[in-house]
Amino acid sequence: MEKIVVVGSINMDVVIRVPHIPVVGETVIAYDLKNYGGGKGANQAVSIARLGGTVFMIGRVGNDEYGKKLYEGLKIDSIDVKGIEFDYEIPTGTAYINVSERGENNIVVYQGANKRLNIEQIEKHEDIFDGAKMCVIQLEIPVETVEFVVDLCYRKGIKVILNPAPACELPDTLLEKVYILTPNETELAFLSKSKIETIADIKKASKYLLDKGVQNVITTIGEKGSFFINKDTEKLFDAIKVTAVDTTAAGDSFTGALAVALSEGKNIESAIEFATYVAALTVTKEGAQSSLPYRDEVEKFIKERGYNK
Repeated sequence: MEKIVVVGSINMDVVIRVPHIPVVGETVIAYDLKNYGGGKGANQAVSIARLGGTVFMIGRVGNDEYGKKLYEGLKIDSIDVKGIEFDYEIPTGTAYINVSERGENNIVVYQGANKRLNIEQIEKHEDIFDGAKMCVIQLEIPVETVEFVVDLCYRKGIKVILNPAPACELPDTLLEKVYILTPNETELAFLSKSKIETIADIKKASKYLLDKGVQNVITTIGEKGSFFINKDTEKLFDAIKVTAVDTTAAGDSFTGALAVALSEGKNIESAIEFATYVAALTVTKEGAQSSLPYRDEVEKFIKERGYNK
């Protein structure tokens, strides 16, 4: 198993169950509230670890109850945490997630210590990248840190999977060093400065990013599946039909599964099929990290659904 480095956010997720997602100005009464480990970086690291990947994480938490609990939780999942530091001046990042009875969600994130995951911390732990095959990174940390990490990986010959969430402006000098970009429809629309309504729109917007230098674009489109394109291939992958309980972390599990499958030597199309099953299983459970499946669960699920690749 090849070494995978995850650089990114670590949050405590405060999950609030509501009848429906409130609109502007509306007050709704919640019927449940629970805390779960979260943060896109930590979610992806946990997904990789539970699927059998060898994963090292670089991140930052506050020196508080949330931070200590999250740190210990990552260790329990056999993630190498030597690149995670405690911040004594700012609290741990926190995400407030409304989840409807239909499994839909919206999320408000307080970055906390994540916004102080800086270049100096990366330089301090640069040895973690030695021997890595892949680096998975997102945008819940400072963009300048993301740029530094992508440049570092490019120099070391490490393939970068960038999950561009939450969407923000990214320079062409960063995009041209990305091996796989995994946006959802909203993020793709932002990055391509276009309107996304159809598969044809996704194809056109993805080509815009390929022209910027991204090698592969895989757009997740919820219950419709995902659309993959590079300079040689384009393909729509149907989603696996399940009853969604909570879609939180579906995209993170998809990205983590991609990294694991590729690290095992699978080609991109086979990796996407594997990731599709992982994401489907994820949405059948509540929470972020609490919903991320283990490899034996995924293999059983795949066998039940007839996947044999």
